[in-house]
Amino acid sequence: MPKETISKLKVPESAVKKIEQPFASFGGRPAEKEDSFYVRVSERLRHKSRAITIWDYEHLVLEEFPLIHKVKCLNHTRSSDEGYNEVLPGHVTIITIPDLQQRNDINPLKPYTSQDVLAQIKDFLKARISCHVKLHVVNPDFEEVQLKFRLKLAKGYDDFSLYANLLKQEITDFLSPWATGKGDISFGGLIHKSVVIDFIEERPYVDFITDVEMAHYDAARVLVSADNDSVRALFSKSILVSVPASKHEIEEIVLPEAGAVSDCPKTPGKKITNKKRQIRKDV
Repeated sequence: MPKETISKLKVPESAVKKIEQPFASFGGRPAEKEDSFYVRVSERLRHKSRAITIWDYEHLVLEEFPLIHKVKCLNHTRSSDEGYNEVLPGHVTIITIPDLQQRNDINPLKPYTSQDVLAQIKDFLKARISCHVKLHVVNPDFEEVQLKFRLKLAKGYDDFSLYANLLKQEITDFLSPWATGKGDISFGGLIHKSVVIDFIEERPYVDFITDVEMAHYDAARVLVSADNDSVRALFSKSILVSVPASKHEIEEIVLPEAGAVSDCPKTPGKKITNKKRQIRKDV
């Protein structure tokens, strides 16, 4: 339920004067419909409540924890305090993305699952996996992408600060569409600079842009590369996201007005005599 929906107790209690609900409710599950029932039964017949394949791990977690929106299972992968290794047999890593709907306590650009829920998922799966499997349940790594460029606004759009801030927000929404509910979050990924440039130049208030740089930062906010033609996630558990809108850097392009006198000093030239002109003409 959305925040501020609950205003009183179901069973009135005289000792309670007021009820407040500052956050959306959680942990509930809607009544099961007939279609959902057949899906759940079919999945149960397939995995038999045992986690063996990657599909089993992912669907077991999604069925048991309705607050989880997406799950990615990485086999032979370790992600722990000991380090990250994608070629380690016997290890299985589970990465979760929480449901962003009605969650005003989550950063939409970097949705993390609480440590309590991660611990519950690990305990749930441990009862359904082989005793030889070393299980890890973690949050994804978010690798940030930052844009820096120079901008010339189209004719009729004079307030540079207003449209620069608007463009920063639109770039953020384009690189992280799930933050506004316009797309689904995906692991890994590849972002081409040319695609971002095309998106920017399609804005009606943009005339042209120059000197575009697309920086890539790792999960620890350490610069990987200051400029790239394309950015690819470093690891399988990583998700490419935009930096906050205010972190994109846009500089205004100011063109000299028509008929304006240039500030550049003129270089004195040598005077050409009539004799030299005649020689050049003969040549």
